Amino acid sequence: MSKNRIITIAAAALMGLVTTLAGPVTAASADDLPVPPAFEYNTAVAGTPPAGLPNSSCIVHPGATVCFVADGDRWWVRDTAADSASAAAYWQNVVNSKTARSGRCLNSLGNGTWGYCSKNYVEASILLTEARVFDASEGVTLSRSAPKTYFP
Repeated sequence: MSKNRIITIAAAALMGLVTTLAGPVTAASADDLPVPPAFEYNTAVAGTPPAGLPNSSCIVHPGATVCFVADGDRWWVRDTAADSASAAAYWQNVVNSKTARSGRCLNSLGNGTWGYCSKNYVEASILLTEARVFDASEGVTLSRSAPKTYFP
């Protein structure tokens, strides 16, 4: 598959990131993808990120830093502002040009604190993500980064 085709697929899939529904979580299969499963809501657990994070592969956005570590399929999210809002990684997993899963890793641990969410993505898939500053009390996104594509 050409790089332009992958980028086109990734951009099209990102446009549908916010339109998923809530409900039970199901695993994705590379061979047989059903209608996209429910949006996955995860709360970050406090932890110390691997040495070298953040790095150039991370998304650094005012109020939130988001990094994906492919070894272990782990999102690392850091709240970087003392503003009572939370930092979040919003992601969409695309397999065979279809959305397999989508979700959020929300860090409400406070300014300066790293948190992580462990996932298990289909190998050779595409991950589209955004760093967001999220007001959990109101349930609204206050700001979002430009999207970034990862290849787990």
